Order: sequence, then structure tokens, then C-alpha cells
Amino acid sequence: MRGQVLLVTGEYPPLRGGVGAYTQRLGAALGELGWSVAVATRPLPHRADEFPPVRDEVTGWDIGSLVRWTRRVRQREPASLLHLHYQAGAFALRGAPLLLPLLARPLPVVTTFHDLRVPYLFPKAGPVRQLALRLLARTSAAVVVTNPEDERVVRRWGVASAQLWRIPIGSNLPAPRDPQAARQRLGLSPAQPFVAFFGFRQPEKGLETLLAALASLPEPRPLVVLVGGERPDTDETRAVPAAGLAAARALPVLDLGYRPAPEVADLLAAADLVVLPFRQGASLRNGTLIGALACGAAVLTTAPPDPAQLLPLRDGEHLQLVPPGDPVALAAALAELLADAARRERLRAGARAIAPVFAWEQIAARHDQLYQLVLARAAARR
Repeated sequence: MRGQVLLVTGEYPPLRGGVGAYTQRLGAALGELGWSVAVATRPLPHRADEFPPVRDEVTGWDIGSLVRWTRRVRQREPASLLHLHYQAGAFALRGAPLLLPLLARPLPVVTTFHDLRVPYLFPKAGPVRQLALRLLARTSAAVVVTNPEDERVVRRWGVASAQLWRIPIGSNLPAPRDPQAARQRLGLSPAQPFVAFFGFRQPEKGLETLLAALASLPEPRPLVVLVGGERPDTDETRAVPAAGLAAARALPVLDLGYRPAPEVADLLAAADLVVLPFRQGASLRNGTLIGALACGAAVLTTAPPDPAQLLPLRDGEHLQLVPPGDPVALAAALAELLADAARRERLRAGARAIAPVFAWEQIAARHDQLYQLVLARAAARR
């Protein structure tokens, strides 16, 4: 056994959310490498039987609850290290989880920033919220970021290069099993096109832009299949767009809501296009993007401010990019790609070719290297 790692997360299955699913997949991959893995998270509706198991239910994300929990962790047979998967919304915007590296001492804490959204803290906290994120980064034994733009920000916080690791996220979806059966379940003929929107309905996902683009297309319009719930179970702070979604009533839209992962994988593989019109442009932190590519989908998404943020993904080879927030450009790209089966097949081939970059085996191997380095440093200090 390599060591014991306790994954700390604000959400975990059966709760619906990308960070929880990511944590479960990472834990399983680490277990394959010989790590003893357990999870600490909020109380769950029921315990999942899958690996890794939930060892600790943290009763709250306030400072008192975390002090009591970290004391228990240190008193019993300790983990080798803690790994905090930080996303502000999953922790209800509470600030106390940012103190975990200090509360858990002498146990080392690795922190993965799944985004850089600031916590709430208190009214008129202003710049203190950003300073709290910096405190978490600078007191962690190591910091993991998932994309180049977050890496640049964390470097500006003064985190040393030796402590900062960029490790991509993997797909939370299994391999597709029978895409053709997915089309049949939708009642579609082999020649009838459909496009899929995959993800929660928060405003930053750009669903309104997609609906506006589709409304401008001439008849007959493709069927639009919406896959995903309104928002993660743990993040009630994000608004769900209402105005603008009324346009869906005038379009051929099928809202499937939140579906089991194997069904989602088949739907994405079966779609003529998977459209992900992120308002701020696509990022390697977007699990829906990585999941669609892993399913071999033809992906149409939006360009980030700097195209280098998506490397090694390349426009026109692994996915197709359009400007964000531009329904006219999105409609033009939709029409062109739906009319060109050869281009869609090239995008599918490109997605399949790039998918191994985001394989869980590689992600776990990078974490294995990181953990062993952190433990070696901790042993040298004792």
C-alpha cells in the first residue's frame, strides 16, 4: 500500500455535481494504484456502495464543525494526507474550509482548485475574499489546478512552482455502449439530425444563446436534446435562467433532465453535434467538454479569450469554436456543420484521438507522484 489519502469534498454521489463525480473517479483510479482511499463529505441522503467509501460525514462547513472534525482525524489512526477538492459553491460559499491546511496540521493538505470563485465570508468582505483563497493556496502542501488560466492566477498569488501542479480533469462518463439505441429511444430516424446540450442550466453555460441561434435557423430545425439538471444539488447560490428559455417552447426541444451517466454517454455519442456555448468561452475545467470529447462527440463550443487556454485542444481538429455570446455566429456554425457530415466525422475522430490525454490512469499517476513528493517533504521536516 502506498499510503492513506482522505479526499475532502463538499459534494459526493448520490448528490449530483461535477466535483463529487470527479472525486469518486479519482479515488477509484488512486485505489487501482495501491492507495488506501476514503472520503469526507457532508451528510448524504444515502451511502453509495461504490469505491471509494465515505468514511467521515462532516456535519457542517462552519469553523466549529471543522475544528471538531480535524481533531477526530488527528486522534484516530491518521491518514497520510488530506486532499481538499475546493469549489466554493459545493461548500455553500463558506469560508472555513479555506482554513483546512491550518486546522489539520501536522497532516499535509493538498488542495485542488476546481474553480477560483470566492467564498462569501461576511457582508462587505470585498478583497478579503480573494485573500482567503490566497491563504488556502499558500498554506497547502501542494496546489493542483486544472487549466492554464487558473495556473496563471495562482502563480500571481506567490505559490512556488515546486508546489503548483497542473493536472487535467477526466471524464465523469463511461465509454458509450450503444449510441444507435439511444437514437431509437428518442424515436428518431437514422437521417433525422439532433443536437445535444449537456450540463446544468446555470447562466454561464449559455443555453439561452443556443436557443436563440436555433430559433434563427430555417425550418426544418434539428431536434434539441437537453441533458442535465437545473443546477448541482449542493449549489443553491447559482441562478437558473428563466427569461429566454421560454423560446424553447417554439422549438423542437426534448428536455431529458438529469440522466444516468451510461445513458448520457450514449446520447452524446449519438448526437450529430454536442453544443456547449459557454458565455466566457470553453475551459479545460469544464467537465462537460471533457466528457463529450471522451465520448467521441462532434463538439461545437465557444472560444476563450486566449485560444492557448485550450491546448492541446485545437480548433477545427478536436472541436469547433465560435465566439461566445454570439447567436448569429453559433447559428451559422450549426448550419454549416449539420450540412457537412464529413466535417462532423473529422471532429469525432479528433475527439477520439485527444481523449487519452484526459485518461484517469494518467491523472491518477500524476497524483501518485504528487502525493509521494508531499509525503517525502513532510517526513524530511519531522
